[in-house]
Amino acid sequence: MPRFLTVLFLILTCAIGGSAAAQTRPADPLAPPDGIGPDLRAAYETGRLIFNGHWRPSGTDGPDKLEGLGPLYNRISCASCHSAGGRGKPPGGPGENFLTALVRIGVVGEDGSVEPHPLYGQQIQDRAIPGMKPEAELSLTWRYEKGRFPDGTPYELRRPDLTITPDPGPDARWSIRVAQPLHGVGKFAHAVPGPDDTGRFGWKAAMPSLAMQNASALSQDMGVTNLFFPDPICPPAPEPCGGNRNEAGGVRLMSLTLFTELLPPPDLSQHRNGKGEMLFMKIGCGGCHKPEIALRTGPERIMAYSDLRRHRMGEGLDDGLPEGAAASDEWRTAPLWGLGAVLADDPRAPLLHDGRARGAEEAILWHGGAAARARHAFVNLSREDRGYLLEFLGGL
Repeated sequence: MPRFLTVLFLILTCAIGGSAAAQTRPADPLAPPDGIGPDLRAAYETGRLIFNGHWRPSGTDGPDKLEGLGPLYNRISCASCHSAGGRGKPPGGPGENFLTALVRIGVVGEDGSVEPHPLYGQQIQDRAIPGMKPEAELSLTWRYEKGRFPDGTPYELRRPDLTITPDPGPDARWSIRVAQPLHGVGKFAHAVPGPDDTGRFGWKAAMPSLAMQNASALSQDMGVTNLFFPDPICPPAPEPCGGNRNEAGGVRLMSLTLFTELLPPPDLSQHRNGKGEMLFMKIGCGGCHKPEIALRTGPERIMAYSDLRRHRMGEGLDDGLPEGAAASDEWRTAPLWGLGAVLADDPRAPLLHDGRARGAEEAILWHGGAAARARHAFVNLSREDRGYLLEFLGGL
């Protein structure tokens, strides 16, 4: 393990202790956690500057040393997708840009193995530095499917339909991914391992550490080379682009990881719908969205409502694109903490990996595979009981 990561691990192991009780958070959603000393606070603020800072092409002047953008990229900063550490959303329709979402892509062989797309690699970068052309133009439309609950109540689901220009070909498989919320993710690295624990981070739990997740985002989303991903994201050309194979630098990656590691969890709500919580557990939602996660670092438990494991979610959520050890229909159980604040701002907030679900009810209705029994039980609840359960989710 590189020396700076060893130091980072020791710092963070000592720093994440504390109570799982709710804290009163200040108005600043990226404020440092309570109770840390001045040195750690200074390191946190350095990481926050990198998180919010705008990367720019090498050789250009700016107020900081964040050079190395591109030549192909999606966004110029971490905060561009994770505004205030929050989640992203897909475009609403044609003509809208991918601002807080992106498109993963690949070619799946007959044996099920995934290879980078010959033109687009592993991810489509739809922006480029001056003098370069973006890889592709993206246009998203939605297809709508209507249904009814057994009691006659209607519902509607939507499914994404993406146009990629130039056409990636019939063998390509793509997957839209919205930015995930970051508050509290540092706790996941210290969760007690599960039986198939290969990763904790990303929609498919493909990354084993937060440092690797950050390094991947620097590389794929911003075109910034680093210790783990030293090759630049280049357009097809006879000669390679870029020169510096570690544009981020070890110290900056360490600072960014420290910031995301210590970013405080969402507030715990003091208002719960007791009947809705009972129904949530009774119909089986709590089997995967486990209320508590035990940590290896002490007796603390975090109320994340996830088991941090991958599960097969059925045909409806199968995007055809495996990733790492995860099958194409396999997704990490999304933590539900903080969901109440999201739904309070917008009851039809886009949920799931591609933002197709408009609110919690649609998200449940897309569940299948390992969650099919819980979905069936939810569908067959009375309208009143479905309301109780959704009200409980709105209080998390």
